[in-house]
Amino acid sequence: MVEKPLTPTPSSTPIIAPTAELPPQVISEAQPIMIKAAEEKRLNVAAIISQDIENHHIIYHKIKKLINDKKGTIKPFYLYRQNVSEIIEQIKTAQHQQVVAIGLAAAKSAAQLIQIPVIFCQVYNYQDHGLVNEYIKGVSLIPSVNQQLLIWKAILPDLKQVGVITGSGKQPFIESTIKNALAHNIAITSRTVSNDKEMWAEFRRLTPQVDAFWLLPDNRILSKRTLRNIINYSSKHETPLFTINGLLLPAGAVISSTQIGDDIAGKVVSRLLSIKPDNTVPGSDVEALSLAHAFVNTQATKRLNLTIPAKNITLNFERWPSPEVNATLAQ
Repeated sequence: MVEKPLTPTPSSTPIIAPTAELPPQVISEAQPIMIKAAEEKRLNVAAIISQDIENHHIIYHKIKKLINDKKGTIKPFYLYRQNVSEIIEQIKTAQHQQVVAIGLAAAKSAAQLIQIPVIFCQVYNYQDHGLVNEYIKGVSLIPSVNQQLLIWKAILPDLKQVGVITGSGKQPFIESTIKNALAHNIAITSRTVSNDKEMWAEFRRLTPQVDAFWLLPDNRILSKRTLRNIINYSSKHETPLFTINGLLLPAGAVISSTQIGDDIAGKVVSRLLSIKPDNTVPGSDVEALSLAHAFVNTQATKRLNLTIPAKNITLNFERWPSPEVNATLAQ
């Protein structure tokens, strides 16, 4: 599977509740100094980028803009131009205070920076590489699950059962998804397998039990051959295929839900700003995304006699084929 999974998000103005007038207080001399120090906090970020692909460059420039807007600095380091040891040495020499890693290879490289806080993104199987600790946390590769559920239900109103198969280490994510799906009256039936042969066998057993299948980008259990078999089998048995990879739309996937670049960048910068003075990163191992942009395959919906609803503010989708060049990352 290709790790390519940007429609700008509207800004919102925080609502500040009025506070009751307080009596005069004696403020120590230290207090204004502490407040001033907090206000003058600046981001000095090194960004390690794994591959020379459009998605990674788009995400980097989104992150850069947010950091520059906050008067911070960011410098890119490209793994396809320099070797890892050179990049690590330059980051140490320049005394960058935070690191953003875009892609798996970048995250693995950044993990060599002891006690320098790292926020990674565009990584699916992070748990297999020991990437998470108190100094290294991430932002999810998966577009908002709740938004995906809304789109699925809009296209298939009678949807009750969705199958999904994953490799090891994804149980917490699946459990969270099962809970979210219940709010939409959808039951998630999941299986865990070890390789592509098990994936193919389990897919065939699971398909008759579900209304649709959710295909996640787990390259540990998806070879090209198995992926091709799954697409052909789902089409033959009229089982709608949901994915997060727009490259599968031409092959017959019914819905591809993609990330939104502003969403990824916002989560990454928010995590950078949350880093504590001791360089630890608070919060969950990987923060979920809040948005998703879906492409609905009009050819597949016709084949399956499905109706595409009129677009509204709660459904962030568009019909495919469309003039959108990049159907794997909405801008």
